[in-house]
Amino acid sequence: MNQDFTLSKIIPEDKTEMKKLASNNGGNQNLSEAFIDHWYFNNPSNSKSLWKVVMDGSIEGFATTNNFKFNIDNKECLVAMSQNVLTSTKVRGKGLFNKLYLKTEEENIEENKVDYFLTVTNKLSTPIFINKFNYVRGKCPLVLLTFFNVFDLFSKIKYKRLSDINSIDFPHTHYCFNNAMKKNRDHFKWRYNKYATDKLHVIAILEHAKTIGYAILKSEKKKGVKILILMDIICVSEESIPLIIEGCYVYTTKNYFLAMLMFDIYGKLKRKKNQLSFKEKFNFLVKGKSQEDTKMLSQTNFNLFFGDLDIV
Repeated sequence: MNQDFTLSKIIPEDKTEMKKLASNNGGNQNLSEAFIDHWYFNNPSNSKSLWKVVMDGSIEGFATTNNFKFNIDNKECLVAMSQNVLTSTKVRGKGLFNKLYLKTEEENIEENKVDYFLTVTNKLSTPIFINKFNYVRGKCPLVLLTFFNVFDLFSKIKYKRLSDINSIDFPHTHYCFNNAMKKNRDHFKWRYNKYATDKLHVIAILEHAKTIGYAILKSEKKKGVKILILMDIICVSEESIPLIIEGCYVYTTKNYFLAMLMFDIYGKLKRKKNQLSFKEKFNFLVKGKSQEDTKMLSQTNFNLFFGDLDIV
């Protein structure tokens, strides 16, 4: 490589250049300055790895991970999730993509004491993560698309829409899924407090006039029709999960959305006649610090929610 470059950690003052780089080089178009600040510097896990490459005084690439606590095999661990790796067209093909990513991995292992790595990659980066970074494909849960059901108009399931995430009366303890991201009040408030109120639907599900849990849904338009995406659920007990999901179906129908999209929850949900399922809709990749750990992760049935993967 003929030109000199330096690799260094991203600081908050780099936000403007990062946004410009992403905007002009096919990166995440939602990578605004406010989003960068919120997503990386306010994450309550307080664990991340952010690296940039600088050439001729300008940022020409960056790689980031945001790190989260997970329960895997009923044990708490720290997982690094690679979410934005980008180089400018000016320096592509010079090996900087690899150098940037490997700096995040080195920092995460040596300083952040990360246990595992997970990521969802696009069509272009998937071969790089598999062939050069030694990731393997994980077991991506089924994606379920459940359509409007006229019978739900007569359902007796009770729900109440709340104004925002801060209106949730968080239980002192709530059910924590195995093989899933571990979340608490601080996580949920951080994750969802930047959404517009017309886009985020926070609903409480009631049974015998008592709240048994909450669902967090995001509205989207797909090919001109309105759908809901299940981002997260919060519940006190495992037994309440099916009723909370049924409440989401009823809410979808009664509010005139065409369908609801969600990941399957292993062993908790029954299939419905008005439902389609899709295999391997995402390039879900996993990696451990040893071959044994990588193999274990590749065989794990993860319980994922769209709020774990959708970063905007």
